[in-house]
Amino acid sequence: MTAAPDKSRTPEMFSRIAGRYDLLNHLLSLNIDRSWRRALVEQSGLAAGGRVLDVCAGTGDAAFSFAKHAEPSEIVCVDLSREMLEIGIEKARRRKLEGVVRFVEGDALRLPFGDGRFDAVSIAFGLRNLPDYAAGIAEMKRVLAPGGRLLVLEFAPPSRDLYRKGYAFYLGRLVPFVGGAVSGSREAYRYLASSVGEFVTRERVVDLFQEAGLKNVSAKPMTGGIVFLYIGEK
Repeated sequence: MTAAPDKSRTPEMFSRIAGRYDLLNHLLSLNIDRSWRRALVEQSGLAAGGRVLDVCAGTGDAAFSFAKHAEPSEIVCVDLSREMLEIGIEKARRRKLEGVVRFVEGDALRLPFGDGRFDAVSIAFGLRNLPDYAAGIAEMKRVLAPGGRLLVLEFAPPSRDLYRKGYAFYLGRLVPFVGGAVSGSREAYRYLASSVGEFVTRERVVDLFQEAGLKNVSAKPMTGGIVFLYIGEK
């Protein structure tokens, strides 16, 4: 059993590992994380010229996937970690996307935008870090335009017993060891394991979407069910 994660220190932990965050995401997922984010974009239903908000955006990988595989007029990235956002700003500069991708320091539970501002809202591997899942989903729905889609990528325990044991070893032992060695913060990658282990079931996430008033809700499994893409329409 993993200890319940302490979410009060999450922004501080992510700030400490910001410099190695992208490398470890790709390394620990065997680069599959790129295909997860592309699937998120492909399922967004975003029309050319649409506006996107990416919540808990980190260094902007989901935003850059939108910029590469769709034709948005604006992508806003929100995160509480200034260090993560600074790396994202530099990545946008290198890609010559400063006019498309914008980074804002802000709280997912109190988004600094008006109602119905965005045509698609996404959050990739950040929902489980929020202290209140329902409040986060409601707030993301608030800034979503009518007809727009909320898309959540999130980890979940796989359903097959043998696969589950291997995944538990990978998540509980290998991820903290490799993540700690490369980033210098084993605590942050122990948190990753505990936050996945303590996260709610996919059925509960679907319920939360529906309770928020989202329609046509679906949960699409990826990579053997270790990740789900949740989609709901306003």
